[in-house]
Amino acid sequence: MGEVQGIDVSHYQGLIDWAKVKKDGKEFAIMKCQYEAQSHRIDETFEYNYAKAGENDIARGVYIYIARHSMQDPVGDANALLQHLKGRKLEYGIWLDLEDKNLAPVGRDKIRNLALLYNDLFTRAGYYVGIYCNRDWYQRLISDDLKDKFDIWLARYPKNDTGSYNQFSALRPKYKEVVAWQYSSKGKVNGIKGNVDLDVDYDGITNLNQIEEVASTTYEHVGNPYIMPNINIKYGMAGCAVKWVQWELKQHGYNPGKIDGIFLDKTEKAVRDFQKESRILVDGIVGKQTRKALIGR
Repeated sequence: MGEVQGIDVSHYQGLIDWAKVKKDGKEFAIMKCQYEAQSHRIDETFEYNYAKAGENDIARGVYIYIARHSMQDPVGDANALLQHLKGRKLEYGIWLDLEDKNLAPVGRDKIRNLALLYNDLFTRAGYYVGIYCNRDWYQRLISDDLKDKFDIWLARYPKNDTGSYNQFSALRPKYKEVVAWQYSSKGKVNGIKGNVDLDVDYDGITNLNQIEEVASTTYEHVGNPYIMPNINIKYGMAGCAVKWVQWELKQHGYNPGKIDGIFLDKTEKAVRDFQKESRILVDGIVGKQTRKALIGR
């Protein structure tokens, strides 16, 4: 699908004209759903913006801001968000917002454990989970195993931020390291008053549907260091979901190439060979049937 443009919003953007946003070329929106853990109150614009974005075929996600108060009761924090969501569909999943200066002093290990706890609670509820952070956090405070296990959405702006997108910018994060880049906090989009954060998704994964299997039937294959995807994985895609596929294929004796998270010719051939040997539909796409076969279910 290639790169797609999106935004992330909160009550600061007010009630948005999503038809105009769609016409302006934005394909996804990541929304603030609730305030930080000391209050847990729902963002006053969420209900409206969630509904209207959906009506205009914009893929929706939410972010949860994790800070010092979150550590006092992370389970309560996560459950509060789930209560606000009420099981509603999130095409773009839940993103753990890790950037608060008051959280940073606890260190990498505690931040790692906190992220894994939130991930467990949200995936058990049926949602895809990713990590949002800035470049400083990515380098200093996000552990290597989190970088491997999660898709990363990275924020990094130029000093003279004008809201313009430059795909050749030296600030652009590497495609192999992240799946999305928040490149501006001063964007202008039709249908929104004032500034808005602008994002680009590198590989066009804007349909991260809810996980079909709940906790009791989650296919978590012991030994695979990557999180099992809940979407169809196919040629041209990239990210941790592809790494999961490549790791599994290698365990079965197939050669998808390097475990680099990029689904190209070698990986597709390995998938097709595996499907043929497993006597399932040979289409080169890692759908639900192929995922089950890979983990032996």
